Amino acid sequence: MKSITGRFVALSAARRMIGDLLRVSRQMPLIPGERTMQLAKLVEARRAAPAALRPSWCAMFVKAMAAVAARHPEARRVFLTRPWHRMYEYNENVVSVVVERDCGGEPGLFLARIHAPEALPLAEIDAQVRRFKDRPIEEISAFQNALRLARMPLLVRRAVWSMLANWMPRLRAKFLGTMGISLTAGMGGVALSLLTPWTVTVFYDAFEADGSLKFRVMFDHRVMDGRLACQMGREIEREMCGAILEEVRALKSDVRAAAA
Repeated sequence: MKSITGRFVALSAARRMIGDLLRVSRQMPLIPGERTMQLAKLVEARRAAPAALRPSWCAMFVKAMAAVAARHPEARRVFLTRPWHRMYEYNENVVSVVVERDCGGEPGLFLARIHAPEALPLAEIDAQVRRFKDRPIEEISAFQNALRLARMPLLVRRAVWSMLANWMPRLRAKFLGTMGISLTAGMGGVALSLLTPWTVTVFYDAFEADGSLKFRVMFDHRVMDGRLACQMGREIEREMCGAILEEVRALKSDVRAAAA
């Protein structure tokens, strides 16, 4: 039988980042949930908005989920296991958007953290996400800190991650955020489940012809129960069909007023 040859490939900083994040995420008992949202009116309003001002779906979901989390302290809590089991509740939202960037010639996933997005206009949320996607990685301190950690020896990385995950919740929020959103629908496919380090993570499928989509959430069952997760899904849909819809409709009115 002919021998099979190959080569060893060293782990890059980008692969180390994902491996470390998944190791922390595996410690969390995450439960998936799904809801079909009817967003036809918002789809139409977004289509009617001026192209230059048209907000991304990411920005709209970020603002909606943050507005709901601001009303539910459970969504702003994290379960800590060291030195004893307890929870820490944050006073504000820090939503992490997972963005893909080229890192040394290969794709790497980074966390674009947005502070209190429920208080920001959609245009500002979009602008912040674009800066994380477009600016050179060398100019983004959050990305550089993640790469520095990934380049440390294994034992050092595990010690740092243990401190972040269980001992230092305020630093955890600064490094990871308090909740997350991961987007794959625009890539032609969508994940059915995720491993994440957040108490609440949202993601969604592509739109159907009738303006509906599958909205999915992963939640830490130690912190909240399924009833609240379902309620938050309903409230996020109401935000999208209420305050978010009105803000998108106002974009067209603002352009008309400016042209008058």
